[in-house]
Amino acid sequence: MFLLLSTRMNDPVTAMLCIGLASFCNDLVMPGAWAACMDVGGKHAGSLSGMMNMMGNVGGAICPLAIGYILYWTHDDWNVTFYVSAAIYLMGIVCWSLLDPATPLEE
Repeated sequence: MFLLLSTRMNDPVTAMLCIGLASFCNDLVMPGAWAACMDVGGKHAGSLSGMMNMMGNVGGAICPLAIGYILYWTHDDWNVTFYVSAAIYLMGIVCWSLLDPATPLEE
């Protein structure tokens, strides 16, 4: 919500604070994500954590290129990049809500 709110701010400082709060909220969920890897992965928790981290880094590597294309296609409308990021966060919320952390990958 903070990313979406940042696109509606007229003051750059307030918009930057909203983006900072979005980043802060993202960091609040990280301990739960790593704990879920330990609960689900069991003896393979390291491999699962590494895979999760690698996929995040792949997304981070593709993001600058994707943002460049988005800006090109939308004629430099930066708000669209924030809408796409908010949509990705929403997809993450849906995926994490469907995960059953109490059930390990294998017994």
